[in-house]
Amino acid sequence: ERESRGIGVWRRRGTGGQGARRERDREREREREVKRMHRSCGRLSGVSSSAGVCAAAARRGLPASRRRGGLAQQQHNASVPAPRRVRPRASTEGSSSVLDNLDNLALVKKVALSGKVFQQISAREMFEALIAINQIKSKKPENLSKVLAGNEAGEGGSYWKLVYTVGKKNLNEATSKGTGSVGGNGGNFFPVTAVQNWNEETNRIQNGIFILGVFSLIFSGDFELVDKSAILYFDFDRLDISLGPLSFGFDLPANEERVGKKRPFFIWLHADEDIAIGRGRGGGIAVWKKVDKSYREDEGVYV
Repeated sequence: ERESRGIGVWRRRGTGGQGARRERDREREREREVKRMHRSCGRLSGVSSSAGVCAAAARRGLPASRRRGGLAQQQHNASVPAPRRVRPRASTEGSSSVLDNLDNLALVKKVALSGKVFQQISAREMFEALIAINQIKSKKPENLSKVLAGNEAGEGGSYWKLVYTVGKKNLNEATSKGTGSVGGNGGNFFPVTAVQNWNEETNRIQNGIFILGVFSLIFSGDFELVDKSAILYFDFDRLDISLGPLSFGFDLPANEERVGKKRPFFIWLHADEDIAIGRGRGGGIAVWKKVDKSYREDEGVYV
């Protein structure tokens, strides 16, 4: 009996010890919950409505997020500013699908004759096509005088708008190391209206900048076209300036050093009824497109 009574006491004591341990475990768990609650409230500093929620949860030993069905987390999310929407950049995907099946010359013509939006998203393709054209030793353009400076319509020759240019540095680097060595678009669409006029009957050239139909700056001079080598030499001897109804001009002094092959020039890589591609004395390459009388009237060019 004593033995059985002792065993019962031992059992009761053992059971009591386990209960104490469970109580201590629960107490530790509450402390951990309170610490997690404090960390959550710390993140919510600055959200005024969260202070009461955190305080009430602390008194109950539970995190605010559990006491209010995730309210603390919702308030935390509300306190974080939404990411700024970034406007997507223009993609070349649309242009690539149109240009994929074109050879280099057809691509340059397509882009040169297109509108400004298509041109901007196709600038890189334009650059790479021009590099390829520049590297090919193709046949010299035929009937250059008629194509570039013909006066069949009696309009004082032909008129060509400068569209796109590639500088000497990028041209040389892409030619020697490949187009991948040149970053960005490689070249630039000319930002203002620049139109050149060649007249085979007078052998005169005009090179003008036109702004909003109210301002113009026009250099003019003689040119010499050597069909065999497809080189057009030129030099300017006069400058005319117009601003609204006001206009004036003056002759430029002759430069004795700029004679013969020392004059500025263009070497023509291609020329047809739509576009012309030439390499200048400065080492760059450029693309022009032919413009008609209606364009010149609309833009106030040589009118």
